[in-house]
Formats: sequence, structure tokens, C-alpha cells
Amino acid sequence: MSAFAACFIGSLLAIPTVAEAIDRLTTLNEVSTLASDLAALLFWTSLQVMVADWRHIGTHHLGIAIRIIAVSCIALLLVWQYHLADTARVDLSTAYARNDDVAVYLLAYLSYSAVAALEIGAFSTSMAFVTWRDHPAASTGLSIAAVGGICGLAYACSRGGYLIAYRTGHAWPLAVENTISPALAGLSIICVATGLAMATICYNLPLRNPHPGASSRV
Repeated sequence: MSAFAACFIGSLLAIPTVAEAIDRLTTLNEVSTLASDLAALLFWTSLQVMVADWRHIGTHHLGIAIRIIAVSCIALLLVWQYHLADTARVDLSTAYARNDDVAVYLLAYLSYSAVAALEIGAFSTSMAFVTWRDHPAASTGLSIAAVGGICGLAYACSRGGYLIAYRTGHAWPLAVENTISPALAGLSIICVATGLAMATICYNLPLRNPHPGASSRV
């Protein structure tokens, strides 16, 4: 539930009119962007914790603790960089890739997103193969989630790649980036949320070791 709540909040704050209203209400420019990005981190982390729970049949508290500590550090870094950035003059977007504080903020956010998307995509792909024979509907959902993980990784690489390319003087047109990245982000969220929800519902029981050897440890 936390993943879907975070997804809803993050998507809501990504709507320009809502974001502007929040910024005016709080008198803090770009605070809506910070809140949206933090919601996205919560979304990915909730799914990572769920995946860690699915893939283990024994004690797995260490794996979950590592993920929670990691996202907490990234969240604190984002808040710190937000306060360092002169948000009265710049936005927390690739349009201001030339600004050091904005670049650090975005790269930290995108790096975690890439790792989380890769984990979700890899897990969903492997489990889709494992569950295909006995639970084809759940396997289909996992396949959809795998596509979402790939799209999430592509989004992080596209946006992060633009930042690096800009800093090295080889960036592609910003208009292209602003078209590709939102589309990939939207596809990622829709596919991951829909796919994992479908897999959970169709499986009837939590996806715990459906076949011998299907579980792994972090």
C-alpha cells in the first residue's frame, strides 16, 4: 500500500498546476519537486522491500535494513542539496544542469532510481520464467513489471546521461530529453505497479519459493 500511496502522491505533485499551488502555499520554490522525488524514492524502496520479502524463505532483515538505510541516506542528501541550491533562481531539473547543486541532486536521485529499477526488473524477469508453468497469469504480471523496471532504468540512464553529457559539452537537445524521460518514467510506474499488483493477485499466496531453488539471498 505504501508503494501505491507514494506513487499517487508523486504523480499528483508532478502535475504543474498542483506543483505551483504547493510552492505558493509553502512559499518555498521547488519544494513540490523535492516532495515528488522523495515520494518516488519511497515508491521504489517499498517495492524493493516487497521483492526482498518475496525472494526469501528465511530471515531477510539484513537485506531490508540495507535498502532502508540506503534510501534514507539518499533522501537526506536530496534534502541537503535542495537547501544548498538557490531555488529562487534555478529549478531542480535538467534545464539547470550547469548548476553544481542541481546536478548533484539529480544524479543522487537518478542513481538510486537506476539501482532500484534494475533490481525490480531483474527479479521480475527471473521470477516470470520460474512461475510460468504453474502460474501463467502471475508470470504475465511479472513480465509487465520487468518491462517497467527496464523503462525505469532507461529513464535514469537517459536523464543522468544528459546531465553528464551537458557537463562534458556533448549534450543532445534539451527538448528531446524533456520528451523521452517523462514518457519512460510514466511507462515505468504504470508497468511496475500494474505488473506487481497483477502478480500478487493472481498468485493468491505470497510469491515465496514457488519452485525449489527459486529463492536467493542478498
